[in-house]
This record gives sequence, structure tokens and C-alpha cells, in this order.
Amino acid sequence: MRKITLIVLFVFSVVLVSAQQMLYYNLENTLNEVNGNGPELTVLGTQGQFVVEELSEINHNTKTVYRFEKNSGLQFNNTAASNFMGEEYSIELYFVFDELTSWKRVIDWKNRQSDKGAYIYYGQLNFYNIVTSGEAPVEQGEYTYYVVTRKAASKEVLIYTDAMVMVTFTDDLNDAVISDDGVLNFFHDDLVVKDEASPGAVAMIKLYNYALSQEEITANWEDIGGQVFGIKEPKVRVPVLVYPNPAVYGFVADLSGFDQAKPVELMLYNEAGRLVYVTRETAGAGRTEIGTAGLSPGLYLLKTVQGNKEAVSRIVIR
Repeated sequence: MRKITLIVLFVFSVVLVSAQQMLYYNLENTLNEVNGNGPELTVLGTQGQFVVEELSEINHNTKTVYRFEKNSGLQFNNTAASNFMGEEYSIELYFVFDELTSWKRVIDWKNRQSDKGAYIYYGQLNFYNIVTSGEAPVEQGEYTYYVVTRKAASKEVLIYTDAMVMVTFTDDLNDAVISDDGVLNFFHDDLVVKDEASPGAVAMIKLYNYALSQEEITANWEDIGGQVFGIKEPKVRVPVLVYPNPAVYGFVADLSGFDQAKPVELMLYNEAGRLVYVTRETAGAGRTEIGTAGLSPGLYLLKTVQGNKEAVSRIVIR
């Protein structure tokens, strides 16, 4: 019986770990996904070139990037990726535009059949025809850390530059959801109003099948060198005691192993690997209480994350 239980727990852990995934394109002389888990990107328009450029924001280090002409770019085949990007996702880019006058397309969700989508408009962030940022954080000739997140339940879309939210709206019409054509286009404009595009270059494309939190985006921006160059800080495993276990009405998670001044994210998954509860709070109290009202009896996994520190704890709810 013990052997069977251990096998079940192992399978459960694998399911939970694989629930949230990321595809990484580092564009080092190839359009392939780094880990071989996603399809190769497709060239749109004129074939671009892999060139070495200096990234001034990253200590002036040099990196191979994919440089594209005006109204050209790259395409991600979501169908070939088994619909990796559904109604909830994150798109993380590090790119530069050589021109910023008027409208410059960043992302197209509708395979060039609609003018709606993400643009840079005279340096401002824009999702046409819904919202434009008040500030203009994007500068011509300078690389920008740019993130789009969408949550399935609330349909909330957030667009960040340098880890700051510049655009937010509720996507009631699913304008930021990939159309039935099943592709996501970058930097290549639509056929409705043509040539609203800029030449430029991209150093990194990361696609997530979940919405990154503000804390995660901030951490990625603070480690922009590691993100772009693919150098990850190793995870530090931290023990988190949960009690009582089994729990009936709720349980306590001990956070004493984390930095008390920084926020932690706690995520509770059920046996099917579905995220059923998430909270973000500082570890200052050294512990946090999580209620179990509304949760079905069974085995759950609590994942606690703070920067490169991570803990995974099992909890039984009765």
C-alpha cells in the first residue's frame, strides 16, 4: 500500500509541476524553442537576419538577436503547440523598434484579419481601439521589456513595460484571444490598414500558459540579463510546514524560511493539478492561515514562491 501511495504522490506532483509551462525562444541563430517543447517560429514577410547587437540596459553586453524589416516579423503556431495559449496566458518580449512615428504593430491575435491588437503609438502603449497609455515609455532605438498578461476568469488584460503596468482593460470581446486561425503574429501588420509597422529587432520571446503575477514580472525585470541570456538563478528549496495536517476548517503555512520583508506567492492545487487558490502577501508575520471552505476533501499541493526560493508542501483536506 505504501508503494502505491508513493507512486500516486509522484504522479500528482508531476501533474502539478507541468500545469504551468513556458516556451522560450532565445533567437540565438535559430527560431526553434530552446527546450524543444514548442514549434519553430515562422518568418512573416521578408526573411530577417541574426545579428549581434549591444544591449545597453544589460551592462552593454552583446547578444545575437533577430533583426526584421518593416512589416515583417515572426509567427507562433498555437495550433501546432496544441493550443498552448488559451484564454489565460503571458507574452514576454525584449525588443526594439527603429521607428516610433504613428502606429507600430507589436502583437496581432487575429492573423492579420483585424486592426485590433497591441501597438506602440508615438512611444505610448496601445491596444487598438480600446486604450492608450498616458505615458510614452518606449524610446526609439532602445530595447524594451514588454509583457502582456490575460486572465481567463476576469478577462483582465495588463500590458507592462519595465515591470510597470501601462495599460489595463477588460477583454469582453476576446480581442486578445488567438482567433480560430490559430496563430500569434509579432511585429507584422494586418491587411486592414497596411504598413503600421517598424523595422527592429527582438532578443527574446517567452510564452506562458498562465498569467504572470506582478511579483514575477518585477523579478524577471530585475533579472533581465538572466531572462534574455537564459541564465536562471538556481532554485533554493525551503521547507514549509503546514499544520494541522490533515486539515478540516483550515491550515497554517509556516513562512519563517522566507525573507520577511518581501512578498511571497502561495498557490494551492488540487489532485487534478488545477489551481484552486492563490494569495500574495508579505512573509512578515512568519506564517499565514488558509481556509478550506468550499474545497473538496482530498490531497492538495501548496506551492510557495519568493524569488529563487521555492517550497512544495502536501496537505490533506477532510
